[in-house]
Amino acid sequence: GKKVALIGVENGYPLGTDLNNVRLFAERGARYLSLAHNGHSQLSDSNTGERDDVWLHNGLSQLGRQVVGELNKWGIMIDVSHPSKQSMLQTVAISRAPIIASHSAVRALCNHSRNLDDEQLRALGRNGGVAQIVAFNSYVKCQAGVPEAQRTRATVADWVDHIDYAVKLIGIDHVGISSDFDGGGGVEGWSNATETGNVTLELVKRGYSEEEISKLWGGNLLRVMEQVEAAGKKLRGEAS
Repeated sequence: GKKVALIGVENGYPLGTDLNNVRLFAERGARYLSLAHNGHSQLSDSNTGERDDVWLHNGLSQLGRQVVGELNKWGIMIDVSHPSKQSMLQTVAISRAPIIASHSAVRALCNHSRNLDDEQLRALGRNGGVAQIVAFNSYVKCQAGVPEAQRTRATVADWVDHIDYAVKLIGIDHVGISSDFDGGGGVEGWSNATETGNVTLELVKRGYSEEEISKLWGGNLLRVMEQVEAAGKKLRGEAS
């Protein structure tokens, strides 16, 4: 019955070059952090490098690799939605805890650099993480080459197609739901929180059980958060 808001750091740039800042961020309530946003940082390349094929680190920087270890140690979930594919795969390879993609869709259904391809999704699944599938129109329905006047907005059904794809590829335990309303998100039928019931209705129509819908709506993310916190305690030598 409680309403909870988590503190997320969508760009690791403010960490600077001092690894001690990871602990400081954790103590101030940060529970997930992305190593880059819409542009390369001192820690990681961004997905935006695909735009002009200009890269800074070819994935993670050496400092970024150290930060991954510190994030694991202090129980902060690592978010791979904005970093580049190489950065994401390198993060999975070295992380000692599950990771998340806080707001990305499926690249096989919409070829956008912000989306996860099959290789990334499978890597995330093996890692035990969760991909929060985002209801962001331009990530759900790619319409390159279609005249603007003829473009139509993605619907809840279009978006749930992405959820279906990810569930079939990596399993119900590794998929979740994201809106990104404050970042321009929303699709026809789920434009704001008041229309949230339409999401559950579409999932029910497609045969998802109550238990599966509960996992999608937050159960999987909470499980990852608990595992990340437990991994941190173990790395800090605090585990019983």
